[in-house]
Amino acid sequence: MRTLISAPWRWARSWPLWQAPRHVVAYVLAIEVIAVAATVGTAGLMPIRSADLVYAGMLCAGAWLHIEGVRPTERQRERGAGAGPYLDTKAVWSVAAALILPPLLASAIVIVTYTIAWLRIWPRRQRPLDLFRWVFSAATILLGTQAAVAVLALGLPTYPGLPRPTWAGFVDLAVVAAAFGLRWLLNYGLVVAAILVSSPNTRLAKVLENFHEQSQEIGAYAFGLLAAALAVTNPPLLLAVVVGVVAVHRGLLLHQFRTASRTDAKTGFHTLEWWFQAARQALDRAKVHGSGVAVLIADLDHFKQVNDTHGHVGGDRALEAVARALRAEVRDYDIVGRWGGEEFVVLLLDVDERQTRAIAERIRERVHSLTVAIEPTDVAKPQTITDLTISIGATLIPHDAADSLDEAIRAADAALYAVKEAGRNRVKLTSLIPRPSTGDS
Repeated sequence: MRTLISAPWRWARSWPLWQAPRHVVAYVLAIEVIAVAATVGTAGLMPIRSADLVYAGMLCAGAWLHIEGVRPTERQRERGAGAGPYLDTKAVWSVAAALILPPLLASAIVIVTYTIAWLRIWPRRQRPLDLFRWVFSAATILLGTQAAVAVLALGLPTYPGLPRPTWAGFVDLAVVAAAFGLRWLLNYGLVVAAILVSSPNTRLAKVLENFHEQSQEIGAYAFGLLAAALAVTNPPLLLAVVVGVVAVHRGLLLHQFRTASRTDAKTGFHTLEWWFQAARQALDRAKVHGSGVAVLIADLDHFKQVNDTHGHVGGDRALEAVARALRAEVRDYDIVGRWGGEEFVVLLLDVDERQTRAIAERIRERVHSLTVAIEPTDVAKPQTITDLTISIGATLIPHDAADSLDEAIRAADAALYAVKEAGRNRVKLTSLIPRPSTGDS
């Protein structure tokens, strides 16, 4: 008997949660306890009818089909979702449940949906490591559900049920929007707080960098309202909702992968492969329109010393600050990429020699004026990085130049090398040779 009891206890003690700082453990457990208390507190507010059990069964079936449909790709999408809160398309089914089911069954749908997802999406060997995270996510959704239930119970005369099919239904719809807006806000805020509590050195801007994706959650909520209406009025059409949310989910994955392949995560600039593709297209257009183009290769000076002195966190902050400075000094339509390490490459469009030199000098001066703050850790004091410098090699490509983009890059790289040999922190500009005239002399 003792062995049977101790085995689950040893398994629970192996969770990564217990290795986290005490304040993180306290926050996670507090949210989960509050979620359980709120769920128990609302469980008896509404009686459960036989029709409610049928609706709940249909929503569970829809959730299961949805999860099975996205299972091959969901793990990849979540792994690449970034630092901020994860966009969860499973909200379709818990939103529908919160609207048309009594609170106890609405809470049960959340638990069932998350359980199915945990069992079907993650490989068996990884489940114990992810269980605490899934429990916390389910807890935030439960709290959001209870908040939505409170608003619906107070403001929707037909709760649990659909808005009235009359002009008064528009008022009901406003109540529904308020309820689920509160649900989203509570869930999003709790997850952001968890990220900041567990990673105090993570900047809020980094956590919120994918905030624009949250607008897509409106689509999930709209699908949820549609699922609720169809469950009550035309259950077979719930299959259309499943097909729709799976298609949207796969679209999210495709967009995420495209963004990841095009964008350098640390600087937000184009990856080198995508930069070459965009630059070649822009150069072809420039030659057609007869406009000059320039290539800049910029290299942050003595970056190894920055890493050695301030660590890789300091190096990352310096790179991010230099990237912001560079972006501020080029135009919106110029094409910027990360060449690799501490090097950047820029294609300046519609420029002449004077404009190219002016932009390059502004970049150099702005970088030299930077003061980069490094957030303190538990064992380090706040630090700042100053006296950053950058060397820039540039090549002007006249509209009638005979050489290719590759040749321009080689020329800019040679100019950069000459700058470094001459002492760094300066700009050197060269120009490609125009095509020989083919006209009669």
